[in-house]
Amino acid sequence: MDNLLTVAFEAHHAGKNHHRRYEVTVGRDLFDDWTVTIRYGRVGRGGQEKRYASPKPDEMRAVIRDRLGRRLSAPKRIGCPYRLAGFSTVPGFDAADWLPGEVMARFFAVACPAR
Repeated sequence: MDNLLTVAFEAHHAGKNHHRRYEVTVGRDLFDDWTVTIRYGRVGRGGQEKRYASPKPDEMRAVIRDRLGRRLSAPKRIGCPYRLAGFSTVPGFDAADWLPGEVMARFFAVACPAR
């Protein structure tokens, strides 16, 4: 599988001992289908992994929008917000076409408590 885009988020709350990581990877598989791999769990641990595949990129964009939207509710659920921890893409890949701007803007608008 060719990884074209990877974006990672982390949420830390020392008082509650929450240290979580969430990573989304977009790629293409051997059949030229679009793939989205989501890895999540405690920072520094193996965690869980879910994979989605479809020949239709819009279906994969919907998965990303849904999953990232859920991360925005983290302050209510786990007591701290997710923050952008990493981003990589291959040259020529339009990341803005895959990452919903209104959702990404909200990640940067969330106030972050002290670690």
